[in-house]
Amino acid sequence: MQAKGYIELFQENVVMTIDQLKLATGKVRESILRDLRGIGYYSSYNASGRFYTLVNIPEFDDRGLWKYQGAYFSIRHTLLDTAVYLISISDVGHTHEELQQLLGIGIQNTLRKLTEEGKITRRKERNQYVYYAPDQQQECDMVPVEPLVPSVQDCPDIEPILIIDILVAALRGYDTDSEALNYLNQIGSQATLEQVMMVFAHYCIGKKNSSIQK
Repeated sequence: MQAKGYIELFQENVVMTIDQLKLATGKVRESILRDLRGIGYYSSYNASGRFYTLVNIPEFDDRGLWKYQGAYFSIRHTLLDTAVYLISISDVGHTHEELQQLLGIGIQNTLRKLTEEGKITRRKERNQYVYYAPDQQQECDMVPVEPLVPSVQDCPDIEPILIIDILVAALRGYDTDSEALNYLNQIGSQATLEQVMMVFAHYCIGKKNSSIQK
């Protein structure tokens, strides 16, 4: 089968496995992969790279990800490179749970491998690890802690540690009170919905769809 045949095949099927390609082309795996390399292709970062598509087919989002019927692809090809990229573009790092939500799969082993190789670093915050690019970790270590601690007078009825928890939730993008409270519950913070609302109001944080607005 020539390049035109593969293009027509993927126009009809979009994503295929090697077994499906072997059946359609009558060729062995090595020959198919050689043909695909000549055209340009992506293999999925999930399912052990089981799914294939041609290079011009994916419609990647702003993070370079594309998902199609259970097959997940990255413009950076591999799960390792994709995880490093996603961590590097976040100003506040990522937890495993956040990366799992973005990628659609658990990547604990991937994070462990990247950490061991020095491609990312991690820091324990509360009861979970947050992963950073190495230069981000250095910046975090250089930031003095004291100026970041809100004054007790800002919200006198709330413990400073809870104010910090709530502000960290907002920095991570949980900028409605309900989203922030859900995140805070996940990390074991004792902050209440009322306290989240008070801090958000004081610091002018929150989207228009916050639960305090009907």
